[in-house]
Amino acid sequence: MSERMEKIFHDRNITILNNAETLFRLNGFDKVTMNDIAKESDVAKGTLYLHFKSKEELLFNILKPKLEEFNHKVELIDKNESLTRDKIIKIITYGFDSDFFDFSKDHFLYMHKLFNVQYHNELNSCIDKIIKNFSKVIQEGKEKGEITSSLPNNYLSHQLMHVFDPQIYFSLVEIEKNTKENYVYHTINFYLNVLGIEGE
Repeated sequence: MSERMEKIFHDRNITILNNAETLFRLNGFDKVTMNDIAKESDVAKGTLYLHFKSKEELLFNILKPKLEEFNHKVELIDKNESLTRDKIIKIITYGFDSDFFDFSKDHFLYMHKLFNVQYHNELNSCIDKIIKNFSKVIQEGKEKGEITSSLPNNYLSHQLMHVFDPQIYFSLVEIEKNTKENYVYHTINFYLNVLGIEGE
């Protein structure tokens, strides 16, 4: 494939992903068809399948860069903040404002599909990188005496990842008619308390 054709293919890839994400957000993953995505992207259905074989593949390719961006932000927070307390507050605050959480929240009913197909290992690898960075923050906090919890780092880092479970958010915010601000505030204080750090 020539450089020009590669650019055309790459640009079309981005267009299809952007249109698919818009349609998923507007209509719901289950109601959108590959025909809808092809029409919105102004490509033939056969052309669409040259780029993505299924809605699940599209969902994965929309979610993966959002996870990678979240992980990158966690690394920046770890690098730029000195106090563990500030790192945890910024990680949780950013997490709930991130594209990763926003998209997961809107599509959590369909996320299980990604763990039942060929993207399972790659998705888990992305999540594991985030958890390892959480564990690094926690280990450094323990070494500096800022975290007093005796719970294992692996447990604490996995629990921090589970803070962003959209189903819990839905139950406590959408159903209970709570505000996002209150939810984030209480989540921060809950997790700081688990670590043995004074809350906000």
